[in-house]
Amino acid sequence: MKMWLKRMIKHLVFGDRDVDIRGRLSRMCRKDLCSMNIRIDSISIIFFLGRWLPLSIAIGITMGVIASMMDLLVIKINGLLSTHIVLLFVYPLLVAAITGYVIKHNHEVSGPGIGFSILHLKTKKYLQLHSILAKLFISVLTLSGGFIAGREGPSFFLGIGIGEWIGKAYGFGKKFKNMLGLIGGGAFTGALLKAPLGSSIFAMELENMYDFDYRPFIPMIVASIVSYLTFSFFRGNHAFIKLTQKAVWSLESIPYIIAMGFAVSLVIYAYTLFFHFFLKLSKMIPIGRRPLIGTIVAIPLMAILYLISQDPDILSAPVNMNILSNLAQTGFPIGVNIAIIVFTIIITSLTLGFGIPGGLILPVLIIGAAMGNIFGHFFPNQLVMFTLAGMGAGLSAGAKTPLAAIVMITEMSHDDVVIPMTAAVITSYLTSFGYSLYLGQENIFRSSLKDFRSYTRHPKEGE
Repeated sequence: MKMWLKRMIKHLVFGDRDVDIRGRLSRMCRKDLCSMNIRIDSISIIFFLGRWLPLSIAIGITMGVIASMMDLLVIKINGLLSTHIVLLFVYPLLVAAITGYVIKHNHEVSGPGIGFSILHLKTKKYLQLHSILAKLFISVLTLSGGFIAGREGPSFFLGIGIGEWIGKAYGFGKKFKNMLGLIGGGAFTGALLKAPLGSSIFAMELENMYDFDYRPFIPMIVASIVSYLTFSFFRGNHAFIKLTQKAVWSLESIPYIIAMGFAVSLVIYAYTLFFHFFLKLSKMIPIGRRPLIGTIVAIPLMAILYLISQDPDILSAPVNMNILSNLAQTGFPIGVNIAIIVFTIIITSLTLGFGIPGGLILPVLIIGAAMGNIFGHFFPNQLVMFTLAGMGAGLSAGAKTPLAAIVMITEMSHDDVVIPMTAAVITSYLTSFGYSLYLGQENIFRSSLKDFRSYTRHPKEGE
């Protein structure tokens, strides 16, 4: 009976096939389950825990401490300048003169910094220590007030340089220099923008536009979180974009969000053309004079923007980003929003394009927020959602970092508008192929009509 039951079950499972179950199971265990492809890679685990993990923690703590000191200095200097509004118009001239002197002797530290950093990561050279110190010094001065300049430019540059040297001190060779720089850049930016996950993704998307490289992701996340926690220990963990209203949205607003994403990509395209034109125009002027000349032309425009907006936070935009919070929660007149967009494009092209150190994230966030404020007039109760989605769309179009844009704005605002923001981000991202604010990014999708025809033509017989 027992043998008959076994034969019946075997017949039901295998049919008429004569299968040696014991032999097959034995071979599977010996050849497949115990092979190198399936066995736990204990060597790699030990290597990560023994070398990459301590390195990531060391980079994170270092970046967090330096970022905390940098943030404290920026706020202290801005506090002194804010006592008299006139100082915020005179101070930039002093900073421009100092910057001109510094970049005359060290041109690497001029301008936003990310374009140079992307190109530097592709080399075998380490950033010089005097360049790191020079960038830190003039960046603190720039971010303290009077300019519209983002924090991510200096932080990415500084993080790359410091990360490379810490890795070298830990015994990592030039083979890992690229990864070490990215880890440092993501960690420093994560602390200064209070967005550790978004900054890590931003760093990876930024280096390889349209082509994600996950190798540095885990150590970068560890370094960014440690850096953020260290920064928060000294400076607090409040949101950068402070919201007193909850973001709401509805399905009826989705077509408007998509239209806004397309409009944002067009404005960022105009900004890209304008910025790179002024960047090339500045080459006609001796490098040491560029920051001062650009700033002299920009200051009257900054004064006009201040008078139009009646918002003193525009003069201290990099310090606390309160201008973004104001745009997100206050319905500005459409004319004021247009003025903010136009003057932000011109002012930053004259300052950052002429060598003033500072990032381009803040300008594109302001532009995106102002565009969202305009579209928010159609749905006044959804103003917060439109401005946050506009910020994400601006960052995605300008830097080609769609995933980072969604995560970063969510972290910076402590609010969740992922679904509507994704609609705006994807739209602006797709309609902005072919251009970028940052030099050094390569478009792997760039092709020609001839290539397109080769994909769509019918294959000939025999091919």
